[in-house]
Amino acid sequence: MNFRQINPVIQARSLWDHRPFMFRLFFRLLPVQILLIAVSCLNSVIDGSVASGSIGPDAMAVLGLYGPLGKCIDALIAVLLGGSQILCGRFLGKNEVEETQKVFSLDIIVTLCISGHLAALCLVVPGMLAGILGAKNDMRNGLSAYLLGISAGIPAQMIGSQLSAFLQLERQEKRTYIGIGAMVSVNIALDVILVSVMKTGFLGLGIATAVSNIVFCLVQLSYFMTDKAVIRLRFRKTEAGYLPEILRIGIPGALVQGCLMVRSLVINMILLKYAAPWGLPAYSAVNAFGCLYCAVYLGMGSATRLLSSVYIGEEDRDGLYQIMKTALTWGLALVAFTAVVTFFLAAPFARMFFHPADGAYKPALQFFRMFPISVPFSAVFIVFVNYYQSAGKMHAVNFLSILDGAVSVSGFSILLAPSMGYMGVWIAQILGCVFVVMMIPLCAAIVNRRFSLKLKDLMMIPEEFGVQDNDRMEITVKDLPGALQTSLDISRFCLDHGMDKKRAYYAGLCLEEMAVNVIRHGFRPKRQESVIVRAVFIKDELLICIKDSCRPFNPRERAELFDPQDPLHNVGIRMASRLSKRMEYKFILGLNVLNIVL
Repeated sequence: MNFRQINPVIQARSLWDHRPFMFRLFFRLLPVQILLIAVSCLNSVIDGSVASGSIGPDAMAVLGLYGPLGKCIDALIAVLLGGSQILCGRFLGKNEVEETQKVFSLDIIVTLCISGHLAALCLVVPGMLAGILGAKNDMRNGLSAYLLGISAGIPAQMIGSQLSAFLQLERQEKRTYIGIGAMVSVNIALDVILVSVMKTGFLGLGIATAVSNIVFCLVQLSYFMTDKAVIRLRFRKTEAGYLPEILRIGIPGALVQGCLMVRSLVINMILLKYAAPWGLPAYSAVNAFGCLYCAVYLGMGSATRLLSSVYIGEEDRDGLYQIMKTALTWGLALVAFTAVVTFFLAAPFARMFFHPADGAYKPALQFFRMFPISVPFSAVFIVFVNYYQSAGKMHAVNFLSILDGAVSVSGFSILLAPSMGYMGVWIAQILGCVFVVMMIPLCAAIVNRRFSLKLKDLMMIPEEFGVQDNDRMEITVKDLPGALQTSLDISRFCLDHGMDKKRAYYAGLCLEEMAVNVIRHGFRPKRQESVIVRAVFIKDELLICIKDSCRPFNPRERAELFDPQDPLHNVGIRMASRLSKRMEYKFILGLNVLNIVL
């Protein structure tokens, strides 16, 4: 989207106190995003471990051949989730909850239709799909059975991924945690019963995964059927007109997954030709488990996309900068730590899939040690691609996604594998990720028409985006004296912009009443909580925005309460409501956000 198309709101004059606020917000979202990415990976690890032990080490080759179809499903999820999540974030940034519900309902309907058709293909023609994926002879029979078993769970897998993201907007992360726990428990139990005990092979392996996905989906879906949900399924009010915008936004981001599908097909063929028979099982094992620690940086990307879409909706330049800075410092530090840990745990990870005497053990161990080296570079790439997608920089998204997925790693593998075998593919993983990160400044230089490695330049934010520094201010309030001082600062800010004394006094009084109410009724003991107060002049109007991470609290509803026996009941909130031209409240991403227009 174009930055100019968004109505301007508040910017920050001082960023120092804003940093811990953004840090807490980012890392409150990150664990859920990591778990959402890890959901399908958990099933892959469980299936791979059970299959290797009960069916044999060749089972990993069959599951590896399923990989491109899994990437196709991930790409479809990314299209619909990425587009609907960004669009909903923009609507929530403008406090348009009804439009958010329409997008959510449309997203679920379209996901159900697409996943239903894909499940039907796996159910009706599993042999044909197995052949397309490159399986032959016994591998084709095994993959056909797995596709048949997993078919019923594909709609639940795709819908469950959508529901998880929207549950986070509702601050219902615990329900996602419960769903993940139930999914893992069911999958392990059914794998043991169907594969280890009943010896149903790949068919039982697929059925176990399908049932676990259905359980995960139902646990989350139950919340949206209650009156507690703000974002609810409204099938009758669904507007199909939003679908082109969802696809326009989502398809470029999904190129990452789509190109990874192409990469999987290419790498599979290379390994079958130059590194048979153990290259493909080793590669499949690392992919199955590697996506768990990749979930950390993929979760970073999702958190960046979600926060960026909201702050772009608010046209908050400095907020966007702080999101990216947090992701590329503290987030990247977390990724690097994870990579170091997984490097030293390479041997135990390899033994989860292969016995040390197996031929696939040595190449798997080497890849488990080399893959973490590429992870920090992949993290930088994912953060920028998700931010560019939120910001509407689709040319950059398309270029980088194609380069990363279909060109870099595949190209280096084609060059190195003929002479180095599987080791050439392992080295290509590192070289490809480094190469793609080096292309990010090139994209920014083309847009900015100058080369720079500064973060603000790499973000490619237009100069006209946001409000000028002298028309905005930001203050962090941590206690009652701070609220009183902030009211004086707001009044002076208004007088400096030519507002008459009466309106300037009302602005300060209004801010004081609202901030004091948050501190008195929202702050919780033993928690370092604060209120972020932002003020900005838009033409001849003053917009005050108050954000806090306290318990949900709607002052607009309180303003409508009137107790005849107590005329002073909620008098401060009702006075602020009367003085304002417009007062809007929303609870988003775990934040109370109150906009007051004077």
